[in-house]
Amino acid sequence: MTRMKTAVPVLLSIDPEATTRFYESKLGFRCRYRQEGLAILVRDDIELHFTKCPDRRLIEWSSCRVQVSGVDELYREFEARGVLHPKGTLRDTDYGTREFGIVDEDGALITFFEERMR
Repeated sequence: MTRMKTAVPVLLSIDPEATTRFYESKLGFRCRYRQEGLAILVRDDIELHFTKCPDRRLIEWSSCRVQVSGVDELYREFEARGVLHPKGTLRDTDYGTREFGIVDEDGALITFFEERMR
C-alpha cells in the first residue's frame, strides 16, 4: 500500500548563507548541504530547503508548518533565544493543535505545532 510519509518544504531566502547562520544559531538546525544559492538544513527528523530569491515580498508570503512533540519546551527554547513572532504566542487552536510561530530574518513564517487530543 502506498503511504505518504513526510514533506520537505522549499522556502525562499534573500541570502541562503545568512539564513543558514540564523537557523543554526537561533533555531538549533545544522546545515546538511550548501552550494551557491541553496541550503539544506536539518533538526531531528525535519529538513528544510532554502533557495535564493531576490524578492522579499515573495519570501514574506511563504510559510510552513512543522509538527513537533514537546511544543511547550520548544516554545521556551525559542523564547529564550528571542526569535518568537510578535503575534506567535503559544496557544491552543479550535482545530486541535497547540502552536506558535517564528519569523526568520527574511520574513518567512514557520509555525511549530503539536496535535492535541480532542
